[in-house]
Order: sequence, then structure tokens, then C-alpha cells
Amino acid sequence: MFNSKALRVILCIVAVVFFGNQIYSFAYKPITTVTAEYQTVTQGFNISGIVIREEKVINSNKSGALHFVLANGERVAKHGTIANIYSNADASVIVNRIEQLNFRIKDIEEMQSYNDVEAADIKLANNKVNNSLNTMLRGIAAGDFSSFEADSSELLTNISRRQMITGEQTDFSARLDDLKAERDSLSASLPQPVGNITTDRSGYFVSNVDGYENVLSCDNIESITPEYIDTLKAETVEKTAVGKIVSGYTWYIAAKVDISESVKYKTGDELTLKTTIKSTPELKVVLEKINTSNSENSAVMIFSCQQMNSELAVMRKGSFTIINSTYSGLKIPTKALRVQDGKTGVFVRSGMTVKFVGVNVVHRTDEYIICEQEVSNDSVLRLYDDVVVKGKRLYDGKIIE
Repeated sequence: MFNSKALRVILCIVAVVFFGNQIYSFAYKPITTVTAEYQTVTQGFNISGIVIREEKVINSNKSGALHFVLANGERVAKHGTIANIYSNADASVIVNRIEQLNFRIKDIEEMQSYNDVEAADIKLANNKVNNSLNTMLRGIAAGDFSSFEADSSELLTNISRRQMITGEQTDFSARLDDLKAERDSLSASLPQPVGNITTDRSGYFVSNVDGYENVLSCDNIESITPEYIDTLKAETVEKTAVGKIVSGYTWYIAAKVDISESVKYKTGDELTLKTTIKSTPELKVVLEKINTSNSENSAVMIFSCQQMNSELAVMRKGSFTIINSTYSGLKIPTKALRVQDGKTGVFVRSGMTVKFVGVNVVHRTDEYIICEQEVSNDSVLRLYDDVVVKGKRLYDGKIIE
């Protein structure tokens, strides 16, 4: 009886000790690390700019269903067609579907012409699927459905390519035949357009008109003052407006700033603006004008630029950063820095021990530092090192329990 009770007590103690040790091992981490990654960071001055371009609104009184033959921001030649006019909206729907089918057909044919599956990178393929899915979901979450068709097509393409790499599906011949059959059937039923809309100048076609086309002009940038920007209003857009043509090689960005910031620059400065535009993360610009206000408390900095693409052609307002300095190197948290024997460095994980390595800091903030990347020896911080950001009583060669 006694032995039975004693045995149960002993077993309970053993169980408590065992599970307590498991919980402690799971929860307790002797060190916390982050990976040293190579990054480029910039320091500069943030501005909000309004874009000024040479623009001409295209108007049309023609009746019927309009179908644009150009994508938003696509280049068009002088006297080129920007839209066809059909007698009813059904024809425009058919044309859209034919364009979608042609895109998928071309995409599949390109995939089938690439046979080196063994050389393909499955990790890269997975990343492309994830990135295209995230891009599509972010657009939906933000309520921006303008690029949904392009985003969904890119996702489908990346999934198909991953299937070819993994061997899930290598023959898309049946799918290709179905797409071609549907396209040919739709093409046979498509009526001829009853008219079209052309442009009298070359440039980039933009389907939306915002009312600033005749308000903002490249010819009077010297009159754009802080007061002018404060009272800037768009004109009423005519119902006949179907789009516009962005032409000219030079366009401008006007930004209202505090006068104390504007004096740090001078006209003629060649600068770089960091953007939020995917296709053009940086713009090379020249500071053309600094127009001050009557009160001299603020100013308008006007930059000229000659880079142009489809995304820039449709932008009216945007956030930019005037880049004053750029730093590249290994980025780690500032709290990882330590001093050992008068030498500045960090502890990195090396197997079951920690090792102290020196760093050469090229840029520092309260949150992070940028260190020079060196590959000369093992006593310096290297790319992808596990850097210790939290740990007690650390020293070179300490064994991690």
C-alpha cells in the first residue's frame, strides 16, 4: 500500500520535472539572433510633388461602344488609332476576351519553347508565385482593381511555369488547342468597327482625364508659387473627353517645401529622387526653379526630368525623397553593437558557440547600423551571419547551452 502511494508520488514528481524542463527548454532562449543582410539605404528630404506635363485632351462626339486598342500609358504614333468604335457593347466584350486569349496563347507557346527544366530554379518559381499572389491581394485589399486583370494573368503564368518545373504538368497542348478554338470562334463572330478615334500627335496615351491638363503648363513653371499651389483647382472634365496624349521629352515635378529646406539646394543641381513607383524606383532630375512665397516662409522647388514610361505618364501626384546620401552594406540592429577590449563589434553564432567579430560602421541610426562588407578573413562580420541581439554574459568562445 505504502509502496504503491510512494511510487505514484515519485512518478508525479518525475512527470512534473520532465514537463517543466520541456517548457523551460522551449521558452528559454540563451541568445536571440538576426541575420546580417546586404541592403542599401538612403537619407534625404521627403517631398510631395505634383506632376506637370505637356498634355492634350482627346475629345470625341462619336456614338457607339468605345474600345481602346492601347493600354494605359502605351506609346502611340502620330495619327495612330487609340480606340475603335462598335455599334454595341457586346463587340467590345468580345474584343477584350480575344486579347486575353491571345495573351495566354503567346504565354503558353513561350513556356513550351523553353525545355531546360533541370536548369530552372524551383525556389525562384515559388517566390514568383507568392509575389504575384501578394501583389494581386494587396490591390484587391486597397480597392484598386485597375490592374487586377494583369495581376491575375501573371499569377496564372507563374503557377503554370512552376507546374512545368515540378513535373505536375508538362504538356499544355490540349489547353492551347482549346484557347485557339475559342479565339477563332470569337473572331469569326466579331463585327467590324463602325469608326475609330485617332490622335494628331505622338506620345503616351492615358485614358483618364483629371482636369489639370489645361491648368498646369510646362511653359509657365516660373509662376508656380506656394500660393499658386494652395489655390490650385482642377477644371471640370468635358463629357466628350476620352483620354489624353502626354508628349514632349521634358516634364516637371513641383513641390511646396519650407524655405529652410530649399536653401540647401541651388538651381542647376543634378539630383536623384527616390519614388514609390515599381518600374522606376529612382528618377534623375535637375532643379530648375526655386520659387518663393510672398511671405518668404515657403518655396516651390521645380525639378525637370526626361525619363518617361507608362507609370510615369499616368501619375499626377506622388511622394518622393530627395536623396542626399546613400549607404550600402550589412544591415543589423544598433542594439547588437558591443565593445570588447576597446574594439567595436558584434557577437555572431558559430555552431554551438558565440564569436566576437569587428565591424566598420558606415552609417548609424537609433534603430539600425550599416556595416562595411568585408570578405578578407573570419574575424569580421559577413553576409548572412547570425548576429546576437540579446544575450547575457557574452564573451568570445562562450558555449551556448
